[in-house]
Amino acid sequence: MSIRHASLALALVLVTALAGALLAWLALGRVRAATDALSTSPVSAWTLEVEGDMTESERGWRGRARVLGDNNVEVGRVWLSSPNRLECGSLVTCVGRFRPNGDDEWGTTSRMQGLAGTVSIVRVSSESQAKGLLGVVLCARRAVLASFSPYESDGAAVLAGSVCGDRAPINSRKLDCAFATCGVSHLVAVSGGHLAILAGALAALLGKTSMGPAARGSLALGVICLFIVFCGAPASAVRAGIMSCISFGGSLVGRRSHALSSTCAAALVMALLDPFVTGQLGFLLSVTSVVGICLFGGYASHALDVFTSGLRRSGRCSTTVTHALVRLLSTACEALGVSLVAQLFTLPLTVPAFGEVSLIAPLANLMLAPLFTALVSLGLVAAVLTPLTALQAPVLTVATTVSQGFCGALSALARLPLACLPMEVNAAPMLVALVATSVALYGFWPVPRHRHLVCGVAALAGALVLTLLGLRLLQPARVCVLDVGQGDAILVADGSSAVLVDTGPGAAASQALARQGIIHLDAIVLTHLHDDHAGGVDDLVGRLGCDRVLVAEGVAGQIPKDLSESIGRLSGHAAEEVSYGDTLRVGAFSLRVVSPDATVDGTENADSLVLALTYEHGSNKLTGLLTGDAEKDEMSACQARGDVGDIDFLKVGHHGSEISLTPVQAAFLDPEVSVASAGEGNRYGHPREECVEALEGVGSAFLCTKDVGTVTVWPGARGPTVSTERAVRRDAAAMASGL
Repeated sequence: MSIRHASLALALVLVTALAGALLAWLALGRVRAATDALSTSPVSAWTLEVEGDMTESERGWRGRARVLGDNNVEVGRVWLSSPNRLECGSLVTCVGRFRPNGDDEWGTTSRMQGLAGTVSIVRVSSESQAKGLLGVVLCARRAVLASFSPYESDGAAVLAGSVCGDRAPINSRKLDCAFATCGVSHLVAVSGGHLAILAGALAALLGKTSMGPAARGSLALGVICLFIVFCGAPASAVRAGIMSCISFGGSLVGRRSHALSSTCAAALVMALLDPFVTGQLGFLLSVTSVVGICLFGGYASHALDVFTSGLRRSGRCSTTVTHALVRLLSTACEALGVSLVAQLFTLPLTVPAFGEVSLIAPLANLMLAPLFTALVSLGLVAAVLTPLTALQAPVLTVATTVSQGFCGALSALARLPLACLPMEVNAAPMLVALVATSVALYGFWPVPRHRHLVCGVAALAGALVLTLLGLRLLQPARVCVLDVGQGDAILVADGSSAVLVDTGPGAAASQALARQGIIHLDAIVLTHLHDDHAGGVDDLVGRLGCDRVLVAEGVAGQIPKDLSESIGRLSGHAAEEVSYGDTLRVGAFSLRVVSPDATVDGTENADSLVLALTYEHGSNKLTGLLTGDAEKDEMSACQARGDVGDIDFLKVGHHGSEISLTPVQAAFLDPEVSVASAGEGNRYGHPREECVEALEGVGSAFLCTKDVGTVTVWPGARGPTVSTERAVRRDAAAMASGL
């Protein structure tokens, strides 16, 4: 590959990216104007046109909408929050509230997508469906979705998402986590792969007619455009559709198809039509992955083919491997190369956005792609046959069965330990490294050599194994109160052992554990069943290994079904119970259950497991108390039984509520450092002033995760050593300096 060709290719990509960014920046004035206009008129005066499918959230349904004013002129675009789902393309008038974007990260991201704020619907006044051809297409879509019954099974949900582009059933059945863990979310994002399947079927059908190439191509493009609208016009599908139009137009005038040029042209056309599309993650992922494949997909596949050539040439294999298997291996190398390049090129986008990288993605794409092609093909046939129920039924049954098999394989891959590794890396250095590597590789284009590839792969594998062994076996002795927002998650680690006490309310715990280098847990202890202590279990599935999950005596039978299923997926079996006096060893740490002393159901704060912590190794020592949401009454009972005494470290109960402990109890415990776990701006006012004053009044350094992030307590010869993720405020710092 010549330097000239490399320069032209990379310049084309760079110019496209800069042009898209410039168009988006120039269009920001429209968002400001829309915000001003929408802030000065009542929501009831607007007509809202729902764009795409709404997704279910904890507070109802969320989506996007165009705000139409007089004569149906667009005023702006907004996020739409509704207690009920509104259909794609529907026109809605309502009573509600408009809230402009703030200056936080969410507000900035929304503005970059052309959204002026959020409309929260209180009551829908009227709802009507789209008219004309769009209305007909969307009506057909609703009929197809109804025939698929997408909420009845995992297979039906994936079929609806793959054929109709409706991801709500997938999210409702919590399959989106498995797709993300396996790095195959793009399979259900309608894009070039779907259009290729549809185009292939159309070519086979139209090839049997007497129509000319131009007529066949025009008809095929028309059907593809209708299919894109049918799927809700996601950015990835629109990009692929424009590429198809450009390629077809080029063929009519005798121009050879060039995928990279078509991709860049499609991106520019979309940015010209809607500058804010460049702020949508789906569009960026679609374009970036295709650009990467155009540049290096063939090279990566060839390198893998060279890497496996030794296997095909070996004498032993030559007598046992048939020609079909060799061809299958070459096909696998091609698919794997494309998958690896797409994943690497999108890492600067996916890691900052999702905080994780899928290690199983290449294997998952290789295994699931054939099944996915089959289910999409069958699903398209079933969709076409929707008006003919008798003919559709057997096809739909087969399609759902194949889709169910796809879901089974997906779930099995997602449950593998370390299938997905949480990671927090700034996008800028990743992007610089990607661009620099691309320029060097595309400019010099080294010829892959089998020996060099084997040495390189061996070096990478060795480095990975050593890194994982270090993370698994060499954890320093420490207690970390992880910053998980308004919830609890405390890591106790030493050497090859690590235990997590509570998991926080969502995904924050897995990301915090990644920052601590934790890839395996001996156990998770759930102090009680409140969501802010047990809600993060599901997010840990597939992200690290876990041997068992422990709860208080009497709680195992009270665990909700969803949480019980997550525990089973995470540890491989049901939760185990621990009782008063039981001790859990974590390296040189011991965690002894000091409350409750009777059977509980885990539904109340008073049911919280309270763990007395001790550590002794050489001259380093540490004593502490992990309290869950236990409060002063439980502390009094522990004190009366003689289960607690003078300690070095206190994890403050119930996020530092006013009744977490009394001044007398604080003096009795006399902790040198006290840490509360609470979320910034939480509606409870945690930690409360009464709690802070009680602990600081006995000379304890008081820290809260909402102020300083994760707090780490290290055993020491002269008392505990404390470090924080963020700077400590001065008064706490002055007290902590004496520890």
